[in-house]
Amino acid sequence: MIRAAWRMVAATLATGVAAGGLGVLLTLLLHAIQHLFWGYTENTFLIGVEHAGAARRILVLAAGGVVAGVAWWLSRRAFTTESVSVTHAMRAQRPDLPLVATIIDAVIQIVAVAFGASLGREGAPRQAGAAAGGPLGRWLGVSAAQQRILLAAGAGAGLAVVYNVPLGGAAFTIEVLRAPFAVRAIVPALVTSAIATTVGWAVFGTRPFYELPAISFSGQALAWALPLGVVAGVAGVVFVRLMTAARRHAPSGWRVAVAVPLVFTALGALAVAYPQLPGNGRGPATLAFDGSIGLGLAATLLVCKPLATAACLGAGAIGGTLTPALATGALLGAVAGHLADELWPGAPVVQFAVMAAAGVLAVTQHAPLTAVILTFELVGGTHLVLLAPVLVAVIAATAVAAALGQRGALADWLRRTVPTTRHRRGRPSRAALF
Repeated sequence: MIRAAWRMVAATLATGVAAGGLGVLLTLLLHAIQHLFWGYTENTFLIGVEHAGAARRILVLAAGGVVAGVAWWLSRRAFTTESVSVTHAMRAQRPDLPLVATIIDAVIQIVAVAFGASLGREGAPRQAGAAAGGPLGRWLGVSAAQQRILLAAGAGAGLAVVYNVPLGGAAFTIEVLRAPFAVRAIVPALVTSAIATTVGWAVFGTRPFYELPAISFSGQALAWALPLGVVAGVAGVVFVRLMTAARRHAPSGWRVAVAVPLVFTALGALAVAYPQLPGNGRGPATLAFDGSIGLGLAATLLVCKPLATAACLGAGAIGGTLTPALATGALLGAVAGHLADELWPGAPVVQFAVMAAAGVLAVTQHAPLTAVILTFELVGGTHLVLLAPVLVAVIAATAVAAALGQRGALADWLRRTVPTTRHRRGRPSRAALF
């Protein structure tokens, strides 16, 4: 028993280090490709795209489409006909991911995002972290149940390192991936995410992913939180259904090598007029979070950004949707803030952006708690005056999503757990409470 416990401790520590190292390498690859092909060395990706000429925007995305499309086609022919999936691996009898195929797929995802694909970059480090956790656990001799926990913890740690969200990565492990034996997975999830984030700090520093201007409590934000949450819930459901339909109709085989370049080239053509569209969504989200985006541009990007992400997925590309969803929510909040300002002058657009981003993220990730934690960590974690409005918006968004037929991971987990952990007299046990 003691030896088994120490093996799990060793596997947890190793998974955190491996997920952190892989996340750092993938991020460095992302930056290297962006700087090389978009021709900038400082500032942000959005500024790099804005400074690029019209021809460069089209050519870079077209080239990225060819590289990524052909690479995905060849990798699927060589390794598997289906996409690598962390959730499928967790449900399998042998909780494992094919290490080489998963890492190759992760690298292609990062390459695609670096060229400007409208996809989140978190999918790649999540897969890589999960792929590392499984073999490490098996090599150290942990049980199959513990390997599942390590698989989920490695995925959460991969998310944590690339976005500097240690608590968000742990929450993602428990709530979004629905890690088996959730209570037993809490400590491994926290430890792996903390270690991975620390590895990232050594290379990228400790600055938050987004930086907000100074914020003070606003009665307007609290007053508008409920209706904004309702709208965010509807937007989140539409986003999820749009992405699901896109993935369902994605081509396979050699058609991917044709469809991906065509869609990427079209995205490059749109980027001539809207340089905010390429990339994972950090650019438009930043504009919404710092309050520098106008109503017209915010409304246009609110429609175009999710469509661009769906088009990439519909072409057969693989990537995350977390940051595109966050950007969609932030843009929705910016639009709502500008409109609210017409009715009630002085509406805090930045706070509207944060509330709507958390609401949309809660619905798209099926995880209200994770959405709240992620949102606050992404914007620095010090803006606690937004806690009440954000909670109201997230609860409203989650309730609307449930009413529209989309339940969250937390509700499903409680439904499965609480009824099966009661005493015979109907009183809940301590296991049901903690």
